[in-house]
Amino acid sequence: MKINVMVKLILIAMLMAVLSACGMMPSVDEVFVDQREAYKRAHELPSLEVPPDLSGSVIKDEYDGGVNNNNVSPSAYSNVVQTTPLNESQPSAELIQDGVDSHLLVRDSLRNAWRKTISALEEKNYDIEDKNRQTSLVYLNIAKNSGSSSMLSSLSFWKKAETDVYVVELQRAENGITVRVLDEEKNRIDNATSQTLLTDLLAQLAP
Repeated sequence: MKINVMVKLILIAMLMAVLSACGMMPSVDEVFVDQREAYKRAHELPSLEVPPDLSGSVIKDEYDGGVNNNNVSPSAYSNVVQTTPLNESQPSAELIQDGVDSHLLVRDSLRNAWRKTISALEEKNYDIEDKNRQTSLVYLNIAKNSGSSSMLSSLSFWKKAETDVYVVELQRAENGITVRVLDEEKNRIDNATSQTLLTDLLAQLAP
């Protein structure tokens, strides 16, 4: 009986100690301080400054149709690169007759003009002795006193006996690529062979 009374007294004492300890603990508000307002103020960004050349109505979401061009000042386009559209009426290649300066004007890149020129010479059966992509020079063996090297230059005995060396030169120009026919010393010439060469190339480059 005494043991039961003692157990009850111990339990009562422990319960009172727990209750007193809970009373001494700080409240939840004291432990977790409400910082919501401070958080909002800390993450506020300054207002967006609109450049003087643009009005507020110009800035639109790209999914809403982009920029309203009517509200953009001319200075906004000061750094836009001006390009000239290609005139579709101009041929891809044409023959410029000017004596010893006669040449083809090919309206294409140097890389494409080089590839097309080699293909044209091979198509016409010209005897290509050598070609240098870096200098854009093609060396041809052409039979003497022949207006065209096709057929004749393909025969080996012509090459060994009566042949002259001609050079086809490609150079960059303002409106495209110039193709000229030079002699072995790389001098500009104007004779039957050079004219035939230019005509044959023109037929292949500007069909």
